[in-house]
Amino acid sequence: MLTGLIRATAGDSFIWGNRLSSDLQNIREITGICPQQNVLFPFLTVEEHLYFFCRLKGVAEKDIPAMVLANMTDVGLLDKRHVPVHALSGGMKRKTCLAISLAGDPKCVFLDEPTSGMDPYR
Repeated sequence: MLTGLIRATAGDSFIWGNRLSSDLQNIREITGICPQQNVLFPFLTVEEHLYFFCRLKGVAEKDIPAMVLANMTDVGLLDKRHVPVHALSGGMKRKTCLAISLAGDPKCVFLDEPTSGMDPYR
């Protein structure tokens, strides 16, 4: 409900001063989500996924390359940037989903078992 995927039947909540019942569009602009199931396009590369989701989140075109690079670096996927996700291990796919949830530099991120199947990273 907090992500807007399911409509609330009663009550309300606030995310960064935005009311869920009336400010859902604002909430979507400031939040990221990493669902329990991987939401990936098999033949897009890691970099293409991040570029695509940055565009969806409204990141300025000039800022996308730096954000994509930073997100891949943060989750340890820089060396996999040109690999189609169907060729990645389960843990690498989860890292891709985690990097996607950080697209647009959200103020709030909802994570549903983000490290499930992920290899340890230092």
